[in-house]
Order: sequence, then structure tokens, then C-alpha cells
Amino acid sequence: MASFTDEMWINLPEHIVVHIFSYLPFYQRCKCAQVCRSWLECFNQPFLWKTFTFQFYTELDKRYLNLLKQHGHHMRAVKIILDQHEKVNRENACQVLEILTKTENQKVSSLTVEFNGENPLFYGGLEFIQSLKTFFNSDATNAGLLTTVDLGGLWIDLTQELLDVLSSNHPNLRILNIQNRSLICKIHPDCLVRLVGRCTNLTHLSLFYCSLSDEVLEALSDESRKPIQHLSIKCRRQEKYVKTLSPDAWTGLVKKSPNLKVTLIFDHNCLLQKVSSILCPEIPVSELRLETFTMLFDEINMAASYYKHTLERLVLQTRGSKELEEALINIATRCQKLRSLLVYCVLSKDVVENILNLCPTLKENNNYILKWTKDPEPWIVGVEAGD
Repeated sequence: MASFTDEMWINLPEHIVVHIFSYLPFYQRCKCAQVCRSWLECFNQPFLWKTFTFQFYTELDKRYLNLLKQHGHHMRAVKIILDQHEKVNRENACQVLEILTKTENQKVSSLTVEFNGENPLFYGGLEFIQSLKTFFNSDATNAGLLTTVDLGGLWIDLTQELLDVLSSNHPNLRILNIQNRSLICKIHPDCLVRLVGRCTNLTHLSLFYCSLSDEVLEALSDESRKPIQHLSIKCRRQEKYVKTLSPDAWTGLVKKSPNLKVTLIFDHNCLLQKVSSILCPEIPVSELRLETFTMLFDEINMAASYYKHTLERLVLQTRGSKELEEALINIATRCQKLRSLLVYCVLSKDVVENILNLCPTLKENNNYILKWTKDPEPWIVGVEAGD
């Protein structure tokens, strides 16, 4: 016989149960749905299916597909995470896209696909390119509805044809991330010019430097489109072969989008001499990530001079030296908006204390990595040596 307390839980108003369910991981929601008939009805409420994450790590995860057939028309934001090394996971992930494509009254507006494992040997990911193309195509029931597409978690080469299909059929796109982990970027600036021209509401764009050109920046500066709010640009070895963006093109873009924030990322494959040529004072850099594992004090001093009014976050993967410490003091002194500083090398204790005194918000927000002893990894943001 149920206790009085049990009956109280079972008789909770439906909207309260749905609200509680919204905070639970999916597997806990499934367990709760078995408590009673009323909770099972709450489990099936459309509100709880608006945002859903599919995870494929084993063959058992195929059960997600049955839920998709039942609730796919309720989903608005879909995220697919998988271990792409196993064929069954890849097949299940592609089936999600195929089932959504065929779902009547499907209204997905946000799509994220993320690999969370290692690619099989010589893996090209062609099945994902084809499934995504079909999903983006105008024949799909969600034509024109997508506003957010994040493909940054894919370890495959994206194609220009894929982006053309996306931009042709979803002109209301606002957020696009194609800054993925493929070794070579095959997206030419001409493709970006077409995409920017079609998607005039685009406000957040993440991509590789080699996909940009003065013409792309000019297209983003067009008077007929919304001002761009954030550009994330990653620079790698490929930038050795592309032309550096002109200061005039950046000036025109900033004039059109005065609130623009730019993230610049330089990874370990980027030639060091290319860093200083890409940095220019006309770019409103709010986040700078110098992850080259080389001596960077000249580039840091350059950033302190160029971005003293805009720089909010600095990440460094470099080698410790006296010149580096002087450059960090310089940037802490000049960049008054700096709120996050992550330095992955050992500094002297006096320098760490000096930086934290110059930028008290770093310590107030616990948003820094500054070490004076070499602690075991991983280094945790906001924890000093000796804490």
C-alpha cells in the first residue's frame, strides 16, 4: 500500500512534474516515467522533447531511434554525439538525420553533430556529408527553418557543395560553425561569398582563415545584411599559401558592424612568422589564442599595442622566459578589459602576483591559469600554485 508521502509525489500537478523532469538527465527521466501512469504522460509532453541529445557509443543506443520516430516532430534543437570509430554508431547517427528528414511537420532549428572518438583508418565521412546534404535540402520538411548549425565537432572534410545546399535552403541561418578538426580545409572563399550573400541574418561565424578573403569581408559589410557580431578565425599551416586579409577590408567590416568581436586562434601548425602578418590593429580582437608552443613575447607585445581597447581573453601555449614575463606585465597593464588569462607555462611568483594585482577581475572571477610551480596536469582555471 502506498504511503501518504508516495501519494503526494504521484499526485503532483502535471506542470510541476514536467518542470522537474526538464532538469533531469534523459536516463533518469526514463526511470521516473515508470513510477506511474501520470508521470509517463508527463514524460511524453512535447516541451521535454524540444531539446534533445542523441548519444551513440554502443549498439544498445539504437533505442534512441524509436524515441525519434515518436517525438521527432516535437524537437527543435538536436545534438548528435557519437564515437565515430564504430560503424554501428555512425550508421545510427546518420539514421537520426534521415528519420528527421522524413518526419512530417519536423521543425528542427538547431543542429549540432559532434564526434567524440577516433576516426577509423582512412575515414572520409562521406555518409555524413550525404546525410547532412539530404537534411539541408529543400525537399526536406524543415526547409528554411535552420538558424543554428554547428559542425565544428566533425573530424571530416566539409565540402563546398554541402555549404551551398545549406545556404540555398536556409537563408535564415544566424549561427554557423565550420571550424572543425579536419586536417585540410576545402572551403574556398568563393563559397563563403555565396553563403554570406544568401544568409543575410548570419551574426556568428566560425571558420578557418584560408576560407576568408577581402571579398568575404566585403560581403559581410554589405548594407543589406545584419551586422555580424562574432567571427572566430583559426589559423593553421594552410595560411602559408593564402593572401593576408587587408586592413581596408577589416576597416569596412568594423564600420558596418561596430560591435563586432573577433576570436583569433593560432594552433601549433601555424608558421610563427605568419602570426605577426595576420595580426593587425584594424581587427577588433576580443579573444586571442596563441597555441603555437613557441616563443611568443613579440606577438604578445604586439597584441598589447593593437588590442588594448578590445582584448578580453588571452590563451598562451608557449615557453617561459624573462621576455615572456615582461610581455605579460605589459598586456596586463594596457588591456583594461582583460578578464581571462590562461598561460600554460611556469612563471615567477612575483610576476603572477603582479599580474593579479594589475587585473583583479581575473582573481575575482577565477578565470586564469598562472603557475609558478610545475603542477601535475591538468591545470585548473582559477587555482594558483600552492593552493
